[in-house]
Amino acid sequence: MKTLPLFFIQNLRVNIILICVVCLPHIAVAIEPIAIIGQPNPEKYAFLDSHTILRVVQTHIQVVDADTGEVVDEFGNFKDGHNVMFSPTGSHFATQDYIKDSETHIVSIWDTNAREKISEWTVEDRIDLVTFSPEEPILAAAINDRIYLWNWEEGALIGEMVGKRRPLTSCIYVNGNLSNCRYPFHGISAVFSPDGKFLIVASLRPDIEIWNVQTRQLEGHIEGHTRDWVEGIVISPDGNYLATFELGTHTISVLNMETRLLLWKAKYGDDNVTDIQFSPDSQQLFVAKTTTGLRRTGSDPWVGWDDTVRVWDVKSGQQIDSFSTEFRRLQAMTLSPDGKTVLLEYWDADVLWDIQKKETRHVWADFVVFGFSTVRLSPDGKTVVNRSPNYIKTWDVASQQMQLLVSANGYQFEGLAISADSQKIVVSKDTWIELRDIHTGKVEAQLLNTRGFSDQHVAFSQSGKLLAVGNYSRIILILDVKDLKEIQRIQPKIGTDSPNIYHTVFSENDEYLAATARTRISNNNYKHWILLWKRIGETYVLQYNWEVQGSESKPAFFTNKTDGSTVLATPGAIGIQIWELLLDSAELITTLEGSPPIRFSPDGRYLYSSAQIWDWQTSRPINNPDYPRFDDISQDGSVLLSYKMPGQYQVYDVKHTLSLLPYAVEPNDKKIVTLGEIKRNQLLQNFPNPFNPETWIPFQLANSSNVTIQIYTPAGNLVRTLSLGMKSAGTYSSQSNAIHWDGRNNQGEPVSSGIYLYTINAGDFSATRKMLIRK
Repeated sequence: MKTLPLFFIQNLRVNIILICVVCLPHIAVAIEPIAIIGQPNPEKYAFLDSHTILRVVQTHIQVVDADTGEVVDEFGNFKDGHNVMFSPTGSHFATQDYIKDSETHIVSIWDTNAREKISEWTVEDRIDLVTFSPEEPILAAAINDRIYLWNWEEGALIGEMVGKRRPLTSCIYVNGNLSNCRYPFHGISAVFSPDGKFLIVASLRPDIEIWNVQTRQLEGHIEGHTRDWVEGIVISPDGNYLATFELGTHTISVLNMETRLLLWKAKYGDDNVTDIQFSPDSQQLFVAKTTTGLRRTGSDPWVGWDDTVRVWDVKSGQQIDSFSTEFRRLQAMTLSPDGKTVLLEYWDADVLWDIQKKETRHVWADFVVFGFSTVRLSPDGKTVVNRSPNYIKTWDVASQQMQLLVSANGYQFEGLAISADSQKIVVSKDTWIELRDIHTGKVEAQLLNTRGFSDQHVAFSQSGKLLAVGNYSRIILILDVKDLKEIQRIQPKIGTDSPNIYHTVFSENDEYLAATARTRISNNNYKHWILLWKRIGETYVLQYNWEVQGSESKPAFFTNKTDGSTVLATPGAIGIQIWELLLDSAELITTLEGSPPIRFSPDGRYLYSSAQIWDWQTSRPINNPDYPRFDDISQDGSVLLSYKMPGQYQVYDVKHTLSLLPYAVEPNDKKIVTLGEIKRNQLLQNFPNPFNPETWIPFQLANSSNVTIQIYTPAGNLVRTLSLGMKSAGTYSSQSNAIHWDGRNNQGEPVSSGIYLYTINAGDFSATRKMLIRK
C-alpha cells in the first residue's frame, strides 16, 4: 500500500478543518447526560404481601423490600403510571396506553408474580379502569359513565351493566359525552363485594348503586349522603360494612351492607379526607386527611396542620387511635395485608409507618417535587435545588445523591435564588427572607418584614452583594446580602397604577435592575411591562418603563454589545425580544423564536434558549438538533438541567458542543464577523427608511455568491423571500443594482405598517438589519 505524500496529508487536514468551520452551525453533536437527579416519582402503591411493596412509577413497576426499603426488581412497560390499577391482592394489575396512530387504547393485564403481561385488548374509546373482581377474572371499567365488564384473561367484553340510573347531578351530556361538570370529574369509584357477586358504584349521583354482576342489572340504591356525589368507597374484607367519604363536606360514613342503613358519620371540619381503608380483620377504619385551611397570627408558624391518619372502631363509631409524621400534604395510604404497617404518600416523601410501634420504618424522598415548586441548577452546574412549599431538597450532580432535606417547620417556602458563587440559596418563608448555606442548609441570615410582606420572587445580583425581592403586592426590596439589611424599598408606578411585580434581574456590575410587571385593564385583561432602574450611588432610580407582549411570569437577562451598550432579553408570548437600552427608551433590536429559560453566553455572543442557540446579533440560529431542551442552565451555559420524567431530571455537560461554536473576531470597526467571513461582505441600510411602499436594500460581496434576502416580522414570521441568484463580487448600492422590495408578501399582498427585519444569505455570510414601513 502506497503512503500519501506529506504535503497532501497537510492540505487534507487544512481542508477538513475549513469544512468543519463552514458547516459547523449545521452539525448535530450527540450529547449524553452525565447525571440523573432524583428517582422516578411514585404514582401509587400496592402490597403483594406484607414484606413486598409494588410501586408504580411513570413507565414501569418497582418491587420494594418492605424490610430493607430497597428496590429489588423492576418490570413492566407502559406509558402512564396514572392509568395503572391493581387487583385487591396485588397479584395482577391493569394498564391502559393510548396509540396515537390508530387513535385506540390498549388495555393490558400483568401477572405481578410472573412479572409478565398475560393479556391485552384494544378499545376504541378511552376507558376508566375501575376495579378487579376478587373471585373471577372480571374487570369493571367505564366509558362515558357507562359501566362495562371484561374477562381479563381472554380480553373479551362480557357486556354493559344495564339499568335505569338516576341523573347526574353535576354534569350534563353533550352529544353523548359528559360536559359542563360543576366539579372535576374523577370518573367513578367502585368495589366488588368480597364474593364477587355485586358491584357497588359511586359516581356523580346522590346515591350509591348496587349492581348484580351475574345479571348485569341495577338492583338498588343506598341513600342518605349529604352531598351531590361521593368521592370514594371501600368495602370491608368480610363484606359486612361499606365506608364512603364526601370531599366537599369532609364527611365519612359507615353503612351496614345487609340492611344498607347508615351506622355512623364523622366530619373533619374544613380538611379533606383523601383515603379510607378497612383493617384486614374489618374491625377498624383508617381515614387519611390532608390540611386545607391554615391560620396564624403575625409572623408565627401556620396553625392547623393536620395531615393525620385517624383510626375508628367500625362498630361503635369511636375514634381509637391516630398518628402522623413530620411530612405535610397527605395524599393517599396503603395498608399491608397483615395490618401492621401502612404506606403514607405525601407531596415530598413516601413513608412506611409501623402502626404497632408508632414509628417510621422507611422514608423515600429522593424525587423532585412537582406542583407549586421550583427546580434550579446552581450557576456552577454542581448542585440541583428543589423548593416545594414545605421542603428544600438538594442533589450533588457529581455523586447524583440527595444531600439535603430541609423542612419549613410549620411555615411555607416561596421563591428560590442561588448566588453567583453557588454557595448560598435564598428563599422566602412566609414573612421571613432566609439566606442559607447550599451545602448544609443552615440559616446564615434572616429578615423579618413586620409589615406583612408576602414574598414571591427573589434574585441575587451578579456581584452577589445585593438581593432583590419582588412580590405581587407591588413592592421591591433591595437587600444587602451580608446581613439581609434593607437598603431600599421601591414602590413602582406606571402612570397612576401600581403594577404587580413578578420577576427581577440585575445586570452585570449591578448597574441596572429590571422587573417584569403587569397592570390590570379589566377583570381578565392586563398590560405587561418591563421596568428599568439604574443604580446611582446606593440607590436605584427608575429610568423608564415600556409595554411588552407576553407573560408576566418570564424573567429577563442582560448582556453588553461590543460597542459597550447594554441589551435586555425578555422571553414572552411572541418569542424572545431583545432590547437595546437607550438613554430615555428601549429599542427593539430583534425577536427570536424560543422560550425560557434563557441565558447569554459569558462573552455575550450567543443566546441559549430552551433547545435553541442563537447568534442573536445576526438573528441566526445555530442548528443542532441533538441539543437537549433544558429547564435550567449554568451561568456559563455549559451545564444543562433537563426534565426526564416526573421526579427525575437529567444533567448534560455541553462544554464540548459550545467549544465548537463559531467564534467572534473584532476588527477595528468593531463589526462582528464569523471565522472565514471577509469584512467587505456587508448588508447595508435600506433606503429610503422609513418607506412607503417600496425600498431598496444595498449590499456588497467579497466573492461571487448566491444571494437571497428574507424579510421577517419581529416575531420571526417569514414575509417575503427575494432570490437574486448568483452575483459576482462587488458593491450593489444604487437603485439600479440594489435589491428592490415593493412592500408585498409572498402572496402579493401589501404588508401593514411597522418594523420588519431583513436578512441576507450569501454563501457563508449572513446579516440582519431593521427597516420601517410607515403608511
